[in-house]
Amino acid sequence: MRVLVGCEKSHRVAGAFRAKGHDAWSCDILPCEIDTPYHIQDDVLKHLDDGWDMAIFHPDCTRICNSGVRWLAERNLWEEMRQAALFFRKLYDAKIPKKSLENPIPHHYALDIIGIKYDQIIQPWQFGDNETKATCLWLKGLPKLVPLITIKPDGVQQSV
Repeated sequence: MRVLVGCEKSHRVAGAFRAKGHDAWSCDILPCEIDTPYHIQDDVLKHLDDGWDMAIFHPDCTRICNSGVRWLAERNLWEEMRQAALFFRKLYDAKIPKKSLENPIPHHYALDIIGIKYDQIIQPWQFGDNETKATCLWLKGLPKLVPLITIKPDGVQQSV
């Protein structure tokens, strides 16, 4: 598959797909953290129509995540939030058959602009990491992830 990993400067996800034989590319406005010819340093929106079979997007969450909602009014960041939510929606609407967008839980102001609720919430501990950080996935043409672990590291049974 031709895979685009947008908003990724580390090349970790794209590199994992490449290791499995896919034609995977990372794309970010920042330079790649490793030396690879498979990184596009540019605005990912300019590359959505480049014939991808699948895309995984990690858009910046600073202005749209629930944890930062208090700053919108306090610092008058409404326009930055609106632009971030519109960017997110453009990624979601890309004409790529299979795609996933990930972000922490968004606040309702951003969700009102994005217009689509996430399909799944996952936690790192469900996949073998001891960390707890709710992460939302918006999926198109892809199945939900199946957690490997259903008991939190603290021993509490968690429904999945």
